[in-house]
Amino acid sequence: MGGGIAGLLAARVLTETCDEVVVLERDELPEEPEYRAGVPQGRHVHGLLVRGGELLEGLFPGLREELVTQGAALADAGDMRILNPLGWLATAHTGMPLLSLSRPLLETCIRRRVTAEIVDGVHITGLSFRDGAVDGVLTRDGRVDADLVVDATGRSSKLPVWLATAGITTPEPEVVDSGTGYATRIYTAPQGFPVAYAESLSAPDLPRGVAAMRVEGDRLMVTAQGAAGDHPPRDLDGYQEFLDSLRVPISEMLADAEPLTPVYLFARTASRRNAFEDTSNWPGGLVAVGDAVCAFNPVYGQGITVAAMEALLFRQHEDFSAKGCRAFQRKVAKAAQGTWAMSSNADRSWVETRRGGLLGWYLKKWQAGIVHDPDLFRRFVRVVHMVATPASLLNPVVFRRLAKYSRPGPRPERRPAGSSPR
Repeated sequence: MGGGIAGLLAARVLTETCDEVVVLERDELPEEPEYRAGVPQGRHVHGLLVRGGELLEGLFPGLREELVTQGAALADAGDMRILNPLGWLATAHTGMPLLSLSRPLLETCIRRRVTAEIVDGVHITGLSFRDGAVDGVLTRDGRVDADLVVDATGRSSKLPVWLATAGITTPEPEVVDSGTGYATRIYTAPQGFPVAYAESLSAPDLPRGVAAMRVEGDRLMVTAQGAAGDHPPRDLDGYQEFLDSLRVPISEMLADAEPLTPVYLFARTASRRNAFEDTSNWPGGLVAVGDAVCAFNPVYGQGITVAAMEALLFRQHEDFSAKGCRAFQRKVAKAAQGTWAMSSNADRSWVETRRGGLLGWYLKKWQAGIVHDPDLFRRFVRVVHMVATPASLLNPVVFRRLAKYSRPGPRPERRPAGSSPR
C-alpha cells in the first residue's frame, strides 16, 4: 500500500523472493517527473543523504549515472556552503558523492526500474482479516488478496484506525512538533551558485533559515524555513521579506535569477513515531515501513535513507506469521532508532526549556568546532549523511579537538553579497 519511495523500495526487494508483488497507489501516477498531491513535500528541497544514495545505487545499479544524465547535480558532500549560528562551516573533501535533484525526478526514475505491478488510482478503505491475520486489502472497487500486506502509505496512514476495527489497539504515537513550516520557489540557477547553500535554524534564537539546491533543468530550488511557528508566507512580497531577513545574502544572490514558479507552502513537519512493535496482538500478514511507522521532520532529509534501510530488512526476514511480523516491526524500529533520537532531540529544543539535554549541549559544542576545523567538519558530515553513526563523534580524539573550539564567540553578521562564503 503506497507507491511513494518507501513502497517502491519495499516492492523492489520483495520481488526478489515473491511470486507476485502489487503496489497500490491512490494518486494517478504521471509518466514524466511531475509533482503529485500524495507527496505535498515534493515541491520543496529534498536532501538525498549520501548513505541513501549508496543504498539506492545498490538496489538499482546505474541509478546515480541515470539521474545525472537527467540533470541532477553531483558534488562532493563536503562542498556544501552552510551558515550555522557561529559562522560558515569549514569545507573539506570527503570523497562522498552528493546528488542534488527534485523529488519527482528521483521517484520517477525509481518507479521505472521497479518490476512489481503498479496500480494507480486505487482508494484503499481498510484491511481484510481472517483468523487473526491480514489476508487482503479492501478498496472502493473490491478487495485484493495478499499473503503479506506492507503499509507504506506515509504520514497519511490509517493503519491504527484499521487495526482498531479488528480489536487491535496500538500505542499512542510519540509526536514532537517544532512548528516548522516551509515556503519554496524555483528560480533559474544563477551562474556559479553552489550545489547546496543553506542557513541552518538553531533554537532558541534563530528560527529562520533557508536551503537552496540546484536541481535538474538548470534550476534552483529555494526553500525558506521557519521554526516555532515563524513560517515564511505564501505571498510574493512576504516571501521576499522573509529572505531579506536572513543572515545569508540569498536575496542579493537571486537578484538576477528568474522566478519560475509561485510560492508553495508546507507545514506538516511534526515528527511522529508509532511503536507498532509494542502491540501485543499484532496480526500476521501485515508490516509497516517508512513514514507510516516513523515520520521525521523533512528538514533533516532522513526519510528516504531510512526507508531504504527498512526495505533491505525484507532480505533478512522470511517469517510473516503474527510472531514474525512483530519481530519485523522490532527491526524497523531499530533501523530508525538512532535517526529518531537525533532529529527529535533537535526538534524538542524548540518546545522544551531543557533545550535538548546533554546531547543538545554536546551538539552546541560541535557548532563551533565544525566552523573552524575541516577534520571535525568531515566527521560531522559523515554522521549527518548516515555514513557513520553518532557514536563516532564520541571519542577522545574528537573531545581534544572540540576543546579548542567550544568557547562561545560572536555571531557572524550578514555577509555582503558577492563576498566569499568562507
